[in-house]
Amino acid sequence: MGFLNALLGRKPSPDAFAALFIEAVQHRGFDASLNYNADEFRLEYGDNAVFNLHHAYRAYCGSDRAFREAAMEGFVATLCASHRAAPERLSEARAMLRPLIRGRGVLEDVRLHQLRTSGREASFAPAWRPFGDDCAVLLALDYPESTSTLMSGPVESWGISLDDALAIARDNLRDITTDSFVEVARGVYRGNWRDGYDASRALLPDLLHRAPVHGVPVFMIPTRDVLLVTSDKDDGGIARMVELSREAAHSGRPVSPFMYCYHEGLRRFTPRQGHVVRRLAQLVLRYHKEDYDSQKAALDRLHKQEGSDVFVANYLLYGTKDDAGETFSAATWTAGVESLLPQADRVVLVRPETGETRIVPWQQITPLVGSLLEEEPMYPARYRTRGFPDPGQFSSFARSES
Repeated sequence: MGFLNALLGRKPSPDAFAALFIEAVQHRGFDASLNYNADEFRLEYGDNAVFNLHHAYRAYCGSDRAFREAAMEGFVATLCASHRAAPERLSEARAMLRPLIRGRGVLEDVRLHQLRTSGREASFAPAWRPFGDDCAVLLALDYPESTSTLMSGPVESWGISLDDALAIARDNLRDITTDSFVEVARGVYRGNWRDGYDASRALLPDLLHRAPVHGVPVFMIPTRDVLLVTSDKDDGGIARMVELSREAAHSGRPVSPFMYCYHEGLRRFTPRQGHVVRRLAQLVLRYHKEDYDSQKAALDRLHKQEGSDVFVANYLLYGTKDDAGETFSAATWTAGVESLLPQADRVVLVRPETGETRIVPWQQITPLVGSLLEEEPMYPARYRTRGFPDPGQFSSFARSES
C-alpha cells in the first residue's frame, strides 16, 4: 500500500514515509544500522545519534508530486554526511569549512536526547556562537553532495580554536558567493544560491549591503533555505517580507522569525507600522510554540524514564480569528503541582481548593523568580516552581474576568 500511495502521489503516513526514507538512505550507501523510533518519529543510529523526520516529512508532503523525491533527497544527503569522519589534517579540511546558522532549538533537542540515552552525568558541550537571541552559529564541512555539522567544533588535531575555524569558514563562504538576489515581491529580494547555505549568508554583512535596496538592508532568515532582504526605508517591502517569511515557515526547516539589520553589529529591527509589528509578533509566537512543544515532548519522555513527577506546562496560544487582532501566549501554574513553566505572555494562577484563578502578565511574575521560580538551564527558557504565591500575593493580582 505504501508503494501504491507513492505511485499515485498520495501523502504517505508517517510510518510509510519513514520506510521510504530509510530505503533512500540505504540506497545512497549508508551502512550503519538504523532504528526507526515511531513514537518520536526519528531515526537512531551510531553512538546516540538521531535524525528527526518531522521537517523532512513536512517538506515531502508539502511538495508537488513531481518534486517530492527532490525534497526528500536533501534530507537524505544530510543524514548520510553525518556519518562521515572529518579529515584529520586541517590542510585537508580548510577549503571544506562552512558556517551554519541554526535555531537554538536544534541544540536543545540534541541535549535532551543525550540526557535520555547517556544520563545526567554525561557532558554535553556543543561548540557554537550566538547569532541574535535565538540562533547558533555552528561549524560544518561541505561535501559535494551534502553538509556535515561538526557539533563539537574543530577536530582537535587541527590545532585551531572555534573562532579561528569559523573565520576560515566565513571567508570560504564569501569566496564561493556571487551577488545573486532575485526580486520575489516588490522591493523584497531573496538569495538565489540554493546550495544549503542561503540563510547562513546572513553572516556576510558586506553581501547584504550589495543587495539592490536603498538604505540599510533589513533581512529575515525564516528557514535554512531562505534569506530575504529589503530596505529599512521601504515600509511596503518590510510588510511583504514578513508575509513571505510566514509562508516559508509552513514548509521549510525553521531558523528565526526575527527581523535583523547590521548597524554597529547585528541588531534586531522593529517595523514602524503597527499591523506589521502584530503580524511579525504572531510569527515569533509560532516559532516559540514549535520550540516549546518539541522541548515538552522530550522532557516528558525524560521524566517518564527517570520516574520524575514534574508537570511540563504547555505553551498555549490565544487570539482572535482575524489576523488583525492580538495573539498572546499563556501557561498554567497550579498550586501544589511542581511544574516547569515556559516564559509566556500571561500566566494563569490556579488554586484548586477554591477554584480561584488569576491571569497575570509575565512582567508581574518576574519578581517571583528567585523565590518561587527557579530558572532552569535550557532553551527556550523554563522556570521550576518552588511553591505558589501566598494568599496575600495571590489576592494582589487582578481577579480574572472569567
